[in-house]
Parts: sequence; structure tokens; C-alpha cells
Amino acid sequence: MPGPRINLHPYPRSLTDERVLGMDQRQNREVKAYCPDFAPIRRLLGELDAAFVEIKEQVDFYYNQPESGDGEGTRRLKLRVEHGQHQIIYYYDRQENGARSSQFQLWYLGDPQIKDVLDAALGIRAVVHKNRELWRKDNAIFNLDSVEDIGHVFEVEVQHDGVRDIEAQVQEYRRIFRPYLGAIIEGSNEDLIPPSPSTHPH
Repeated sequence: MPGPRINLHPYPRSLTDERVLGMDQRQNREVKAYCPDFAPIRRLLGELDAAFVEIKEQVDFYYNQPESGDGEGTRRLKLRVEHGQHQIIYYYDRQENGARSSQFQLWYLGDPQIKDVLDAALGIRAVVHKNRELWRKDNAIFNLDSVEDIGHVFEVEVQHDGVRDIEAQVQEYRRIFRPYLGAIIEGSNEDLIPPSPSTHPH
């Protein structure tokens, strides 16, 4: 059973009716792996005093992007739909020291028709459907994902806050959860599913 529930505000409080409502910039270190059973993960999260936030459905539309050019990372652009809201996430990720580093920007959209523009201009590379059970402790987010065509995936996202040693946090969480995880996943869900039939712009 999930633990105590807390409120996590996914959108800025200063929302307006503009087409692009706001932008957020973040930097994460992440560990992601297949997970055969979420039960021991929930037990460990309870022992860590992590708080259950919510269960939600998400659909991510990944768009075609040019190669990064440096051979070390991947640039990605996706539009996420959750709670009836749309957000664009543009990020650059790479694997280093056994974990994934992501630098990304989020835009909160007020006009869902912007998706039609992106579909036509860039073409959809992949579509990922998932149910996400989200927990949180301090600057760490824990995602228990049931992903269509992929299976159960557990992800730890440690957000850079300028105070804590996020590398030490990543290593500690990996030590705690690793006995209950399967193969480590490098990259994004986008890399794990077949490309969408709509792979090129119209």
C-alpha cells in the first residue's frame, strides 16, 4: 500500500491563459532499471520515509531530432500529456559513472493544438504510454512505472538543488535498490519501443 500522500505541484502557480504558460529548467542524475516486483521497492521507500505522491497516466510523444554531434549524449524532444495538461520537455542526456545525467527545460502549454504543429514539423518518432506511481523524498523522486510494451520500470531521479551531493545520493540509492532490480536501462523509454509509423514530418 502507498504511504502518506503529499501534494506535488507539477505546474507553476502563476499560470495564465497564454499558449505557452511557463518554463522550468532542471538538472538530474538518474538510475533506471527493469523491476520484476514493485512490492519490495515500496517497502524500502517506506523505510526511507519517502512520501507517496500520486498515481497518474502519462502519454509521451517523442519527436525526431538531429544527432547531437558530440557522440556522447542524445538530444530529445517530447510532449507529455498528463492530468489533461500538455508540457514540452527538451533535454540532453548521457550516461556517466553508471547513471544518467539529464539537463532539460520544460514548457507548460495552454493550447493543445501546438502538438499538431510539432507533429507536422518534426514527425513523431515514438509514443510511450505508462501508468506512474510517484514517491518523493527531499530532492529525490522515485517513479514506479508500468510502461506499455516495456513492462515494469523503476527510476530514481535526484534533482540538483545546489545543496546536496547528488552523486553520493545516486550511489546510495543504487546500493539500496539494486538487489531488487533487473537490467539497468541506459537512455530513455523512447529507445526501448518500436518507432512510430509516423516517423517523418508531412
